[in-house]
Amino acid sequence: MSDDIYARYMRFQTPDPAIGVREQAPMFPQEQAWAREHAAMHSFSWLVVLMAPLCFGPMLPPIAWLLGVLLYQALFAPELDVDRIVGDSDGWLVVAMLLFTTAWALRNFLRDKHDPTKRYWQSMPGQGLAELERHTLVSGFNLWSNDFDPDCNTLMQWVDGKLVSVQGSGVSQWVLARTAAGQWLALKEEFAGNFSYAREGQMPARDKQLLPREELAIAFAPGTHLSLGRRFDGPLIPVEDTGYWLSAEELRRLVEVAHHWMFYPPDRYALVNEQDAEWVGRLVQRAQAASRAGSLPQF
Repeated sequence: MSDDIYARYMRFQTPDPAIGVREQAPMFPQEQAWAREHAAMHSFSWLVVLMAPLCFGPMLPPIAWLLGVLLYQALFAPELDVDRIVGDSDGWLVVAMLLFTTAWALRNFLRDKHDPTKRYWQSMPGQGLAELERHTLVSGFNLWSNDFDPDCNTLMQWVDGKLVSVQGSGVSQWVLARTAAGQWLALKEEFAGNFSYAREGQMPARDKQLLPREELAIAFAPGTHLSLGRRFDGPLIPVEDTGYWLSAEELRRLVEVAHHWMFYPPDRYALVNEQDAEWVGRLVQRAQAASRAGSLPQF
C-alpha cells in the first residue's frame, strides 16, 4: 500500500468533524461484529512496533558509520587505515546500535499508543453505538457487475449470528434507487459462489438478492463514513431488474460516484452527487434499452 493510499485509508477510518451531528442508535449484533472486525485492523501490536527496529536497527548504524569513513578516506585522507579504525570501534558501535534500536522501538511504541485512529477503534466497538443516515426510497433499478479480483477473492457474510469468510463470486448487484428527495442512491450487494472472468456472471436466485424497502437507515461507525450495515423498514419498493451487466469502464465510474469507500466530506455514503446524477440517469436508460432489446425478465 503506497503512502498516499495508506494516508487516505487512515483518514477514512478516522472520525471527521466535517461530517457533523447524526442520529445515534444502539448497534445491531451484525453492526457490532463489523465494528470489531474493523477494529482488529487497528489493534496495538508489539510485532509491528518491534519488527523494523529489530531487523534493521543493528545494521544501519554500522553501515552508516562505515560509509562515512570510506567517504572521508576518498575525499580527505587516502592514507587512512580503515581496517584499524573498524577494529578499534567495536565497543562504541555496539552501544550505538543498542541506542538506535531502542530509540526506534520507543518511537514506534509512542506513535501507536497515542495514535488517534487506534485509540478510537480500541474503544468504539464496546460503546455499542452507531450513527444513522436515513433515506426514503421510491423506486429502483437492478444492474449487475462481475469483477473478480484474484488478490481479494473472499468476502465476509453474516451466517448463524457471526461473520464468516466465504469465497466471493465477483458478482455484485447494484440497486440504483430514487429517493423521495429526487436523488440517486447506489446500493451494492456482493455474493458468494464460483467465479468467472467473463463480463457476465451468474445471477443469484431472486430470494438471495437485495430487496430494498421504503425506509432505509445506513449505520456508520460514529464520526466516520465507514458503513456498518443497512436497516430497511416498510414495504418493498418497485425495482426493475434490467439484467444489464456493466462494462469495466461503467463499473469503474459507478464505483467512483457511489461513494462507498475512501471518500470524504462533503460527499455522503451511497448518495450520487448532483454533477454525476445525469450520468447515472443515462446509465439506467442504457440498461433499460438493453433490457427491452433482449427481452430480459422484469420483476
